[in-house]
Amino acid sequence: MSTNSDGIPLSYYEVPYSLPSMDDHTYRGLLAISTLATVSLVFTSSLLSFITWRMITWKSHYSSPVGRNQPIVLIYQLILADLIQSLGFLISFHWVGERQIIGPNSSCFAQGWLIQLGDVASAFFVLAIAIHTTYQVTLSKRLSHKAFLCCVLGCWGLSLGLTSLAPIIGGRFVFQRAGVWCWIQVDEEGLRLSLHYIWIFIVEFGSILIYAICFYYLYRLRHSETVRITGRNAESLRKARTAMLAYAIIYTILSLPLAAGRMASMSNNQPSDEYYLIAGALFTSSGWVDTVLYTITRRSLLFDELNVYSRRPGTNRGPGTRHGQDTGFQRQSSTESILASNGFGGIVGIKMERTVKVELADVESGIGSEGRMSREYYATATAGAIKS
Repeated sequence: MSTNSDGIPLSYYEVPYSLPSMDDHTYRGLLAISTLATVSLVFTSSLLSFITWRMITWKSHYSSPVGRNQPIVLIYQLILADLIQSLGFLISFHWVGERQIIGPNSSCFAQGWLIQLGDVASAFFVLAIAIHTTYQVTLSKRLSHKAFLCCVLGCWGLSLGLTSLAPIIGGRFVFQRAGVWCWIQVDEEGLRLSLHYIWIFIVEFGSILIYAICFYYLYRLRHSETVRITGRNAESLRKARTAMLAYAIIYTILSLPLAAGRMASMSNNQPSDEYYLIAGALFTSSGWVDTVLYTITRRSLLFDELNVYSRRPGTNRGPGTRHGQDTGFQRQSSTESILASNGFGGIVGIKMERTVKVELADVESGIGSEGRMSREYYATATAGAIKS
């Protein structure tokens, strides 16, 4: 095989490994992708700066560190992964300026690396949000801070590992033209499947399945005869479920067309460049769409609201919440003592209904402690017993 002075095979500068000449249609499509990548970069960097500033100055706004609020931290990681992906697609401006995609070179390698890392990292954190949410809802527990950090670091470690394996296994020329940008070259279908496709599909369908389990649990709980969630609590649960599911739905909608196109190419049914341009435009929109979604739903992501029906005496407020009173249920005297004091000492069967008021403060609101905003919720439980 003929090579140049740098040891690069000359065939890599020809189709399909490179795009020596870019037509007007591809030029305009790639320009649109680059523009959307810029929008995503601005949105994600702004949101990350805001949350980072709140993490640093949490004492001025909150009673505990925002960095220990696990849902916020997971979304922070997702937005960071979206930013990395946006940086990768931003390199498309280079191809627009050159009106060609020629590789392998440093620009092509950087784009392939960043897109691969951003793709798999965002996928893992979408799945992590689904698992974490379902864990909290079904078990009414919170991961320890140490275990939570290990999970976050594990997601990033796995993402970096899968990205690093591409050049380790495929060599230094693994990132070349893949449609209308640079990624794992067309000859490495096995690497594409094992390092990318399989993980994307696991996340897309796995997260939907996990949320289905979560929704079924909440449905059974809502219609339980022993635990009743009143109207205001049911509304907060509905909003929180919608907000949690939205991240998985948005990710699936934006990533599925591109993943489906890549899988079709593996079966010798190569989609057109126009298809990849549309799919790429959708995928690079993940950053700004997730940012807008967070802005809209952040007040619904108060996961402590999901536990108003299962608070135990002495339960403290979760980390990263605003100044306020403890939301734990207050312990009552024994049922027999209450009944006896009211002249019902001889009763042989009892039925007790308890309604508890819970106040929850906004996690992310910018309102100071003197003018804090809180919400009130009510949980009602009914229990019965008969003495033998």
